[in-house]
Amino acid sequence: MRMPVETRYADYDSKGHANNAVYLTYFEMARHRVWVDRMDGDADFPFIVAEATVRYVSEAMIGQALEIEIVTSEVRTKAWVWSYVIRATEGDRVVAEGRTVQVMYDYDSRCTIPIPDAVRAKLGAV
Repeated sequence: MRMPVETRYADYDSKGHANNAVYLTYFEMARHRVWVDRMDGDADFPFIVAEATVRYVSEAMIGQALEIEIVTSEVRTKAWVWSYVIRATEGDRVVAEGRTVQVMYDYDSRCTIPIPDAVRAKLGAV
């Protein structure tokens, strides 16, 4: 799934570069859209993020339009991996790449649980 990144003025440092920390926020925005829009999930996510990585490829400057692509790159018993690519829309230049590992979680019992079959099936379509 590919979508625009809605950057904010506060995302940029004094030199006009997108601050390194905001890329995790961009990943979070993509996760939310996929979970709610594509997977028909509730905004009260039944998972936790166990790991996140970002690789910075090129700079993103203030005023540049960005978009993010998110795909399911691996599905395990209790966890799955979403991979991300952020691009500058002009020229399709890669700005950053990353991944997050999500773990299904039961907040009542405070423990991880296997991915339900219905969720597993939808993950394959992302």
